[in-house]
Amino acid sequence: MSNTTENATAAAGLAGNPNAFLPGDWFFEFDQDYGDGIHVIKRGLDASLLVVRKYDIGPDEVLAFSTYDGKRRAMTVFHFHPDFALRRRRHYMEAHREGYDVACEVTGHLEAERAQRQAAFRRQVIKARRAVALAAHAAAVFILAHYSPGR
Repeated sequence: MSNTTENATAAAGLAGNPNAFLPGDWFFEFDQDYGDGIHVIKRGLDASLLVVRKYDIGPDEVLAFSTYDGKRRAMTVFHFHPDFALRRRRHYMEAHREGYDVACEVTGHLEAERAQRQAAFRRQVIKARRAVALAAHAAAVFILAHYSPGR
């Protein structure tokens, strides 16, 4: 087996993507379940020199970016300073709730929109029910007035 294949196989276990070529310990990924139906995919990697310089990340600092990923899911990417100890990274990512807040906010917003749509639908059903009842009442009055046996 070639060195490239070995690296790709090792990375497949970390990233879950058999086609990914992620050499070394600079990248890892896991899915954190918060117990309320919200899952956050957390990815940790060494920050590139460009990111370190642009955001002025210190040796013991981390930069995290989160995004909503649909269906009560979010993804957070942690950019660790290259000097941040590898053994501390997983614990750091598990202890911080980055991504969870984004998923809660978006999920809450989507649930509020759904509740508004359901309330609007119920109002339309009530209006339709009233219209049908009124039409049935008018038809009954018409039938009784024009086709009554006492006439």
